[in-house]
Amino acid sequence: MNDDKRPILVFGATGRQGGSTATALLKAGWPVRAFVLDAAARVSLTLQNAGAELFQGSFEDRDAIRAAMKGAHGVFSVLPGDLTADDEVRHGAAIADIAAETGIEHFVYSSGASAGDALTGVPRFDAKPRIEAHVRNLPITTTIIRPMIFMEMLVRPGFGLDQSRLVSLIRRDHAIHLTAVDDIGKFVAAVFADKTRFGGKTMKIASDRVTGRELETAFTEAAGRKITYDRFPDDVLAANADLAHMAKSLEDGPLSERVDLDVMREINPDLLSLRSWLASSGRAAFKEALGATDPSN
Repeated sequence: MNDDKRPILVFGATGRQGGSTATALLKAGWPVRAFVLDAAARVSLTLQNAGAELFQGSFEDRDAIRAAMKGAHGVFSVLPGDLTADDEVRHGAAIADIAAETGIEHFVYSSGASAGDALTGVPRFDAKPRIEAHVRNLPITTTIIRPMIFMEMLVRPGFGLDQSRLVSLIRRDHAIHLTAVDDIGKFVAAVFADKTRFGGKTMKIASDRVTGRELETAFTEAAGRKITYDRFPDDVLAANADLAHMAKSLEDGPLSERVDLDVMREINPDLLSLRSWLASSGRAAFKEALGATDPSN
């Protein structure tokens, strides 16, 4: 480990990406500081018991952010999905600015795989590329990761699993790259371990690539009963700008770009395939989405 194991500050540590990152960094031997809204919350105390040092504050509290960054080696920045686009850009830029001001050695920003070189005109999707552009202009070593679509999205309520259907964004014969949230932390730990290799890089990350037909097969095997796969109907996509944008991006935009899974596996040898995720960390959410009709319940 470098820099005498000075700590890494993790934003979003009580969420999915930040929690995965805090866990992976602790396992890799880094001292971890977790920036949390409520240090007395159960999830915060769980982090503390795992070895993280808690720093309480909000995104509006710039002094608290400065205090948390003081003496740190690195920062992992991820913003919650419930922010408005303007607030996401404002807070994302401010966190990066403070990192540059306080002499952070390595700044890792988690963007989105739908981010591309051209803005879309949809504020929610343009927030992350706007932050990326701001970060690249700062005098600080930065790595930007762009996780592909989370496997966890496939097992959310409303996607049809309780009716033995999986409804998603790709056509049956088209492919989608998926990322297990557990893998994100492992990628970030590898990035912090090798600033020379990853500093200045922007990289899409993924855990697996599957077609709609392969989704159907994997979910059927995991459920122990037939799960049929369908794409969202055109009228549903037409009525939802976010879904429509993602569906188009999966066909001919940033989300359609190939990720070299051999490179991913070299960086993270424990890469989770969709099948392995369904059998391990994704199993509980999958069974819950299946509902009362799951014969294994």
